[in-house]
Amino acid sequence: MKEYLRTTPFTTAASSLMAVINHFNPEFKLSRENEFLIWLNSATLPVRASSIYGLAVFAKKQGLNPIIVLEEKDYDYPDYRFKGYKKKEVETAKFTSQLYYKEAKQLKIPMEERGFEFKEVKELVKKGKVIILRINEGALRERKSTSKYIVVFGYDKDKKEFSVMDAKQGIVKVKDELLKEAFETLATKKKRNHEMMVF
Repeated sequence: MKEYLRTTPFTTAASSLMAVINHFNPEFKLSRENEFLIWLNSATLPVRASSIYGLAVFAKKQGLNPIIVLEEKDYDYPDYRFKGYKKKEVETAKFTSQLYYKEAKQLKIPMEERGFEFKEVKELVKKGKVIILRINEGALRERKSTSKYIVVFGYDKDKKEFSVMDAKQGIVKVKDELLKEAFETLATKKKRNHEMMVF
């Protein structure tokens, strides 16, 4: 997989998906134009983050076959006040997310609404799957908690570390326990539901 560094704080998920599409189809270039094309087709406006449904729809239209696994299908953003958003804006973002959800259903993108543990993520990666995973990215850098998507695309069982494409810092090796902490503290510190898209 080739790395790509996001050009804005709100295109992390779009940049992650772009790296995945490029991985499977090198003709889809890693460029700021494509970064924003994905974002414009997945953003939960007026909140700027991408919807996992919008990302899956875009991936499907590029010929990929994503599977969405998430604990809760409805949009959530429990700490929106800390980001300067109002309740009405979050409600509008929820409506935007529902539009992407409907399109994903129309395209028959597989969706599994259920809880999942870190060990499932690990097993999927060990089997060669590429995963876009929502984590507490702050745990990877010993900084304040922040909910972001990363790409997990490899596992070295001898070194017990994952290959990760983090749109903020590029391709990095992340120790098993550290990625597990980033996964678990998404729920305990950020109060966000776990989500992943499997390719």
